Amino acid sequence: MYTGLLHLHSTLRWIILILLLVNIIRNFSKINEPFTSQDKKLGLFLMIAAHLTLTLGLIQWAWHWLPNIPQGVDIMTNEYWRFYLIEHPVGMIIAIVLITIGKGVAKKNISDHQKHKRAATLFLIALIIILATIPWPFRGAIGRSLVP
Repeated sequence: MYTGLLHLHSTLRWIILILLLVNIIRNFSKINEPFTSQDKKLGLFLMIAAHLTLTLGLIQWAWHWLPNIPQGVDIMTNEYWRFYLIEHPVGMIIAIVLITIGKGVAKKNISDHQKHKRAATLFLIALIIILATIPWPFRGAIGRSLVP
């Protein structure tokens, strides 16, 4: 079951990255145009994918990572455990909060220019945080997502 959740969680990562790029490009390119229902829908799809991924990640965190901490490991001095138990979840939660706020910009009573600008900026910051906290394969032991 863990492997299936991990694969779904990893697949949704790519969907989120693609949706983030689409939203960022669309909002910056249409900054002087009306904020349409398509803009709202793209933000909604992004938010749904992000929240679903967060839910799957929290399930993995609680049922796989926490019970498998070896006895006597200092989490804060161990790069591997610190990344998976603290840095990755906290970074992703911050990014998803930014995505949710960016999606909520559509409901604000501000100009369409400001909606596009704020949404694009929040999505861009979220993208940077996500890229920094994903366990990429080139990160060595961190990228292997297996309990050492």
